Amino acid sequence: MPREGYPAATVEEYLDAVPPAQGAALRVVRDRLLAVVPDAEQVISYQVPTIRYRGAGLVALSVAKTHCSLHLMSPPLARALVGALTEGTLSGATLRFDAASPLGVETVRLIAERRMAEVDARLSRT
Repeated sequence: MPREGYPAATVEEYLDAVPPAQGAALRVVRDRLLAVVPDAEQVISYQVPTIRYRGAGLVALSVAKTHCSLHLMSPPLARALVGALTEGTLSGATLRFDAASPLGVETVRLIAERRMAEVDARLSRT
């Protein structure tokens, strides 16, 4: 029986705790993010794996009963990507995908680069 959430102190603990197929898919997406995001940090935030860039939450990963999720953490970016993505399904600021079809390199790169630009713009104003 699935439990409510997957308590973990580290990203690896979270990925080890989720169902194996979902953990494998999240690892693929996480590794693709780490390849794109300079000096990325991996932390658990709000009980899910989160990639931080320049100290700010960039995107987060999680699982649900029937899908995996990449949380964009930016409603404006999600709105801008409507119709532009060729994989996954946007629901609010979350891109849902099936564990059997992890998000591709280009989709991950597009999202990461646009989120980094948002963080860079915000930090340059402070």
